[in-house]
Amino acid sequence: MLRGVSLEVETGEFLALMGATASGKTTLCLALNGLVPQATGGRIKGEVRVDGLNPRHTPVAEMARRVGLVFQDPETQLFNLRVEDEIAFGLENLGLPPAEIRERVDWALDAVGLSDCRKRSPFQLSGGQQQRVAIAAVLGMTPRVLVLDEPTAGLDPAGKAEVLAVVQQLRRSQDMTIIMVEQDGELVAEFADRAAVLHEGRIALVETPEKVFHETGLLRAAGLASPQVTALADCLNARLGTHYAFSRLEEAYRTLSRDRPGTEAGGMSSAAGTRSQLEAGTAPPLPNPIDRVSGSQPVVSTIAKPVLLPVTRHPRSPHVLSRGSPVTSLETRDLWFSYPGGPPVLRGVSLALAEGEFAAIVGQNGSGKTTLVKHFNGLLRPGRGEIRLFGDDIRDRPVSRLARTVGYVFQNPDHQIFSPTTREEISFGLRQMNLATAEIQARTDEALGLFELQEFADRPPATLSSGLRRKITVASIYAMHPPVWILDEPTTGLDWGSAQALMDLVQELHRREHATVVLITHDMRLVAEYAPRCLVMQGGEVLAYGETRELFGRREVLRVAGIELPQITELGHRLGLPGPVLSVPEFCANAERRMQNAE
Repeated sequence: MLRGVSLEVETGEFLALMGATASGKTTLCLALNGLVPQATGGRIKGEVRVDGLNPRHTPVAEMARRVGLVFQDPETQLFNLRVEDEIAFGLENLGLPPAEIRERVDWALDAVGLSDCRKRSPFQLSGGQQQRVAIAAVLGMTPRVLVLDEPTAGLDPAGKAEVLAVVQQLRRSQDMTIIMVEQDGELVAEFADRAAVLHEGRIALVETPEKVFHETGLLRAAGLASPQVTALADCLNARLGTHYAFSRLEEAYRTLSRDRPGTEAGGMSSAAGTRSQLEAGTAPPLPNPIDRVSGSQPVVSTIAKPVLLPVTRHPRSPHVLSRGSPVTSLETRDLWFSYPGGPPVLRGVSLALAEGEFAAIVGQNGSGKTTLVKHFNGLLRPGRGEIRLFGDDIRDRPVSRLARTVGYVFQNPDHQIFSPTTREEISFGLRQMNLATAEIQARTDEALGLFELQEFADRPPATLSSGLRRKITVASIYAMHPPVWILDEPTTGLDWGSAQALMDLVQELHRREHATVVLITHDMRLVAEYAPRCLVMQGGEVLAYGETRELFGRREVLRVAGIELPQITELGHRLGLPGPVLSVPEFCANAERRMQNAE
């Protein structure tokens, strides 16, 4: 896993570890507090020193006082029945006075925005909320070195900001050293002092983020992506002959608002009036709202009127029967749901997805996204309201039957994987469908090949990395070719190259087999690139639903929902470009056209 790694980290430094899935990042993190090899086994050569101690020969319990480790999968770190007990557990083992324990618990929960969840069970929280609990449990112990293995992967933008703010505070107030595994180049550029790129178990480069992100060949080989504004600089330099070099949004905005390539007076400012309207929340009204589902209750939201954009069909998807009526694959009518003893998690959700639609569901952690989609395959049953699958009420239909129609990829792959080998895991669903042995083998081999899992076919999935386990769950659903796909955060833990490859396969299935795809994600780049339509949830309600491009133009709506636009879209808004810009090539083409018009 690791091959001749030599790395020095200074006291108080913020080092980002980047690399493709299975490049050795987690193994390196585990070696820093002695879990490798004391708990994992294996052979280790060379020497590791942390705060003067050798983790190979120091008990893990002793290393935990100095090295706080937040695991990649928060559920492997949680075991108490209440959130506040989870935070207090490590502090109690340190023998701290009760008053200090209470003070630290309060501080840690407030730091990650979970003060109102202190009495709840961690296992009743969303995946992103569980991640915050795991972080808070380590933060409370204020270790000298804080090691975070992709701590923001399952968090919404507000959660990411809260976690990174407290990490920065710890650096300043405690002189804490931060080592963070992170795939998001934009976060790395903003917060890290240096970035180390791991490639095939070796350190390929250690430099400032600015220098790392301009090594485009190395990043491509390592499956990593530069910040969108860095890719924009490269694109503009190639197309317009400029000499830009920026890696942060504010830096790109200052440079481009000063230079404004395209016209003498600043070719990117023609929509300045629109920009000021958007920021003031007075942009022109949206077109006529979508028709409500018959018999449903009005959607309630924190905005005066919920924003429901007009239905337009994806051109590649046949939604119309011979008689001219649209085919609805998934539909909810006034859907309400509460977990036992808790408040409503879903509040009158009414929506309709056409057959062959590709829609993203976005919103803050705890907004009800996962709870909603678990109703689509019968894992949860509504307290009130209806759910229809291709027109049929599925309230009493068993999960085993629904699974043939609705393929569900869980947020946590360990909730889905149970077979002794990867091959058996992928073929399990096919065997339940009573397919012929030859077809089962053919479909399994196809899935192994498409998802590049052949070398892991006979290995236990439990021994593989989180990113590979996630691939296995998607491959298992792919092999069954269901007409409806539910993907709950399928790219968490994957490098950008692997995430794109995975989503390309999903998109191909959507186009080839006209499958309905519902994608839950916090990665708005994926939404912009793959999902023609987008549904925004807040507080268990549908806040907005419509075309992604139109929705990205409603910054005030997204702001209410705590959603951040992709970096390139935000830059376009700030510069006053007409219409939301969804990609770097689109931004460059816009600038090139303006330059040509100016000439």
